[in-house]
Amino acid sequence: MKQLIGIVTIFALGIGGLQAAKVPMSPKELEKESSHIVSGKVISVTAKVQKSKIERSLGLHRDKVYTIKLKVASVSKGTGVKVGQGILIEAWQPSTRIPPVPGLQGHEPIPEKGDTVKMYLLKNKKSKAYEPLLPNGIEITKKAKKTKWKK
Repeated sequence: MKQLIGIVTIFALGIGGLQAAKVPMSPKELEKESSHIVSGKVISVTAKVQKSKIERSLGLHRDKVYTIKLKVASVSKGTGVKVGQGILIEAWQPSTRIPPVPGLQGHEPIPEKGDTVKMYLLKNKKSKAYEPLLPNGIEITKKAKKTKWKK
């Protein structure tokens, strides 16, 4: 009986921190919820895996955090961002979930260097970077051409 109570307690504690995946937002919702809407060209994308700041339940949880440098071509909402300026944007996707738990699945898609994008952003006051709205605050409007290297 004590084992059963222990299992139920552990299971109940794990459930408390669970979140569901977020449904993609409509274009109207993206416009309404964002503090900034910018378009531009991706200058660089770097990624690192780190302890999850999103998933707090018991277990081993890591996220892949992307730092995207964007050269702004146009600003359709928000202040403090100028055309030609380079801004940093932090996006993420889950990397490891042990045990596997349902929850937020991060940003989709993640652009590559050279892509042209439209982003629906919120200002992160702690890091001074911007964050795309979850899950679909990044729209790739034109993929970069892949170059083939000749030997």
